[in-house]
Amino acid sequence: MDRPMASGTFVDIQGLKARPDLNGKRARVVTFASDRDRYQITVDGGEELYLKAVNLKVTDVGSTSGGAAAAKSAAPAPATVPTPGVSGTATLMPNTEVSISGLKARPDLNGLNGVVVAYVAERERYHVVVSDTKEETYLRRANLTAIGGSDETKPAEPETNPEPKSDFDEDAAAKAAVARESIVAAAGAAASQPPPPIEELKDSETLLREFFADVSDATRDAEVERILGCFKLNPYEHLGLKFDAEEKDVKRAFRKVSLLVHPDKCQHANAKAAFDAIGQAQQLLGTPEVKKELDFNLERAKETVTKEWRKNTRNDVVLRVRFSGNREAQLAAFLASDEFHELWKLEARKIIVDIEWRRRKLTLRIKSEETRVEKEEAEEFAERKRKSKAAKEWDNENAREGRVGGWRDFTKAAQKGGKKQKVAGGYKGPKLKKEERSTEEEYHGLDRNGKRVARPDEVSKAF
Repeated sequence: MDRPMASGTFVDIQGLKARPDLNGKRARVVTFASDRDRYQITVDGGEELYLKAVNLKVTDVGSTSGGAAAAKSAAPAPATVPTPGVSGTATLMPNTEVSISGLKARPDLNGLNGVVVAYVAERERYHVVVSDTKEETYLRRANLTAIGGSDETKPAEPETNPEPKSDFDEDAAAKAAVARESIVAAAGAAASQPPPPIEELKDSETLLREFFADVSDATRDAEVERILGCFKLNPYEHLGLKFDAEEKDVKRAFRKVSLLVHPDKCQHANAKAAFDAIGQAQQLLGTPEVKKELDFNLERAKETVTKEWRKNTRNDVVLRVRFSGNREAQLAAFLASDEFHELWKLEARKIIVDIEWRRRKLTLRIKSEETRVEKEEAEEFAERKRKSKAAKEWDNENAREGRVGGWRDFTKAAQKGGKKQKVAGGYKGPKLKKEERSTEEEYHGLDRNGKRVARPDEVSKAF
């Protein structure tokens, strides 16, 4: 390129490898960023980029020339208030009394009067103080109506006898002139520099590998410790992801973390364990059933956190003023904050731990019940086996013959008059004894002479 491009120059983009979708599009040069050695351009769609001069081709349409245009575009634009005629409404000057109307988020302010303090260009709104409540708010021009018609500004008319400027105006003008001269000098110096050398454009894969090549061992060791010390039951925490991450975010996070803790690149003693942990986490998140159950529990935790936040911020005046009473905007800002994701993580841990504890307790109960049932079945089987064996022995031919033969031998011994064999359970009668008399005199006595009286049987025998 023969000469540097001034601000406002229209160019065509060409030769991009990382963003081939931008090749052929038209853009406008904003300024030259010396810290990046690139031109800041704005594409027709509104996107801002920083590209090298070799990727820009000046077009004849709308091109500017010389450093004057650069100085003109590089000069700082003074802060302005809304210009009448641009938006279709008149400008409100400070201390103008206005009436508020048309508010949907704060309908309680409609119909109240207020006083304009100033126009805030960053917010594109007027700073207004409500007269009754002294509340300060920022409102659009469409929601304000001047009371008495004093809000319209008149176009500036040439003064025939201008008053002499004050010292303050002269100092401000001098400072503005010095600022413009410094900006023009900087633009000229940037324009006089030779075009930067052409650099080889690298794709995202190459840039990522070069970045991880410069990562220190301390960073790798810290990542290994983070993985091994995180919550074991949530694979999102292994990969350092937010719980609302999509599938493409899971793949990208696994690739990034795996390059950090790969055993071939990380010297930590537990690098392999950390690498296996993130591999298992990616596998779990890739399983539809596991991911569905995990997302269901995470959604329960999210609803719990959101419900608690709604309860705690129901009467929060600061949030109501900040978001103009828009409850949905408050919730959206809270869901995008780091505080919400931290609370979400803690609540999810509680729910997942409770579910895992119940699952393990149920597993132990089922295992105990199975052990009891198996023991009862084993005892029943042993009893059936014993009874079956006893039945087989009773029905055995040899056993039956032995029982019958024993009875036969007993009966034969009884017939021969031999010694009776004792039979278990047999009847044994009482033993008979002969009657014995201690003395005969007890029954027959003595005669007068003291002799024994003979018995009748003895008398019969004598005759």
